[in-house]
Amino acid sequence: MSGSRMPEEAYRMVGLERNVARLRSVDAVDAVDAVTVELPAASEFPIGVMPGPCRRLIREGAAAIVCPPEFVAAPMLAVLGSAIGNSRVLKLKSGWEEGATIYAAVVAEPGEKKSPALNVALAPVYRAQAALREAHRQAADEHKREMREWEVERKENAKNGLPAPPEPKRPCMERTLVEDTTVEALGVLLEENPRGLLATRDELSGWVRSMDQYKQGGKGADRQFYLSAWSSSHVAVDRKSREEPLIIQRPFVGVFGAIQPGVLPELGSGREDGLLDRFVFAYPDSMLSRWSEDEISAEAREGYARLYGALRERHMPTDEYGDPDPTRVHFAPDAKAVLVEAINAHRGEMEQPGFPARLKGPWSKLEAYLARFCLILAMARAADEGAAERVEARDVLAAVVLLDYFKMMARRVYVGLHGENPADKLAADVSEFLRVRSGHFKDEPGVLHEQLRSEAKPSRPDELSKSLKAIAARSPILDFDAGNFKKDGQSRRFVELTLRNGVNGVNGVNREKGEKPGSGGGVA
Repeated sequence: MSGSRMPEEAYRMVGLERNVARLRSVDAVDAVDAVTVELPAASEFPIGVMPGPCRRLIREGAAAIVCPPEFVAAPMLAVLGSAIGNSRVLKLKSGWEEGATIYAAVVAEPGEKKSPALNVALAPVYRAQAALREAHRQAADEHKREMREWEVERKENAKNGLPAPPEPKRPCMERTLVEDTTVEALGVLLEENPRGLLATRDELSGWVRSMDQYKQGGKGADRQFYLSAWSSSHVAVDRKSREEPLIIQRPFVGVFGAIQPGVLPELGSGREDGLLDRFVFAYPDSMLSRWSEDEISAEAREGYARLYGALRERHMPTDEYGDPDPTRVHFAPDAKAVLVEAINAHRGEMEQPGFPARLKGPWSKLEAYLARFCLILAMARAADEGAAERVEARDVLAAVVLLDYFKMMARRVYVGLHGENPADKLAADVSEFLRVRSGHFKDEPGVLHEQLRSEAKPSRPDELSKSLKAIAARSPILDFDAGNFKKDGQSRRFVELTLRNGVNGVNGVNREKGEKPGSGGGVA
């Protein structure tokens, strides 16, 4: 592999031939587009990389409901992640583990069939909850019988001067799903359900508005709770009924909801706390909805339900304190090499001149999502095929394709939120300008101004030089220098631009940042 592009034959290993052209168009180097006023084109959701039992249901569900396939597929990722819960984590290296927590959202206008599609994805969660409710009813009846016996024994012991026997423990109903709940109530549920829960909201804007609404001035720890839960970091939940807080060592909460494009800013709520960055978004184009005779087959529903059940039934180890102690899932040797290259390419995108500063937050979280997708896809494959629980190269490749899709969707969301940054546009154009010149340019400012094609270019050469100097100061790989040099026998001003990593890792002039230009660069 070179740059961020995975080899075409590797994509074909997992049945991704039709995605190769799309993926080529979003190479890590070539895809550093400046944010534009017009939304980037929506990508086609890569159904072929989803777990086998999911693909048929996604296709049949989208055809029957007449909705984009991601309306079914995006919540599926959160559902499968919640089925795994705290039972497994992926070990990338010592000190870095990722669980299966997914915060996902569908962005669409009202009436675009989001709710029917979500119900398809949630069907096995509802079914599992119904079974747990019935089990709880039986346990509650048994508890009533035990309480009657305990009361008789307690009175008998009291007559005889003996201590009361231990009171039977009241059973808790195991949960798979929560919908409209406070953080305080959610903390109690997580204590009773250490495997974890899936939280869904028809409208995420309402979820955001409800945060901290009961706190004085609307300021509280609700947002912080979800920030910590995303990374399974321990949280303390204050409870009115008790003096001491409820400590949850490994909170697992998957989140899925829908949001309208016009109210997307409410998810950020004017705060730079990173809550918005923790979401992966599906933001497809609107589609015409007409009557369809297509239906979802029982086989498609049952295959997906069996996968959910198989993941949920995986044993969840606990430590000496009764807290979850997830089983560590490891990489196959060849898979780890693919992951390392994918992470390096992903980070390389963020270092490119012109990479929008607004996207650095979500891109940093997408690095974790790459590992989370690997875990979910590998565990789903292991459950479906009865295979060993480890991440294979094909799982990583499939996760990379999912990551590419959500990157394009993130660009759509953040362009809609923040619009165009001219400095990013200029930096991206300069980066492309240098790539076709082996990563180096050195000549007079007027020559640069004439040769550089960019709508964001300042009108004068000296203004362009100032802008590029400022851009280079913020870029780890773009060098800017200026001074005098000999040209046509005369002393002239020059500007020199160097991409330190050049094109696909090869730099025409590989000097250190801050080193004075020499004769080796020549005049481009």
